Amino acid sequence: MNQQLVSVIIPVFNAAGTLREAIESVLLQSFSATELIIIDGGSTDGSLEIIKYFEKQIAYFISERDSGVYEAMNKGIEKSKGEWIYILGADDELNSTEVLEVVMRQRRPEVKLIFGNVINTGRQHNRVPQFHKSSFGSGILWRNTLHQQSVFYHRTLFDQHLFNPKYKVLADYAFHLHIYKDKISHEYLDITIAKCEARGLSKKFEWSLYAEEIQMKRDLETRYPLIARLWVRPWALAKFIFKKISR
Repeated sequence: MNQQLVSVIIPVFNAAGTLREAIESVLLQSFSATELIIIDGGSTDGSLEIIKYFEKQIAYFISERDSGVYEAMNKGIEKSKGEWIYILGADDELNSTEVLEVVMRQRRPEVKLIFGNVINTGRQHNRVPQFHKSSFGSGILWRNTLHQQSVFYHRTLFDQHLFNPKYKVLADYAFHLHIYKDKISHEYLDITIAKCEARGLSKKFEWSLYAEEIQMKRDLETRYPLIARLWVRPWALAKFIFKKISR
């Protein structure tokens, strides 16, 4: 582990329209102790040509078929060398060229989880906020209050758990519930970390999203308060109905 290094992981699959901006937002960072890792799932749309253009500036790159974005994230984590790990979507970008420098300068040395804010772009549902302020309190038992592109993970958080690729949309939520139960030290910084495309599966609010949430929380029931377990199904149904009628 390099204690001065931030590892930025970009999982990619057919993202040629946005990938260049994502990569450049990392490479242009004023914080020099940054390594960029790109895990491609076998793109066929021109993404590989974009990646190869920047190849000399990328610490690690691989292109091979995988089971989805969370397996790609896990591969990146396993190849990373930094003390801190940040995951950027291939259709997202860091908010400014100073983001990493500001976060690393302002963080308290004892914390294991740092998070800030994101701006959602391309919103197609009025229940997706333009500005998301992440939090890590008891509210996470009811919804994923940590936007993944707002989070910096200390690499020791992955010593016991990686992202579970069984979950296609909510593996980051499952991981956040694990570390919440462990009462890790954390810190909120009032900084906008990234601009994020808000048209993904988690922002469409289809029933499959809530069905996965129910299953995930059932799998984690030994780490979940009884009152929250009793409300998992009705709460998921209520959220689904509310999102549908408020579109």
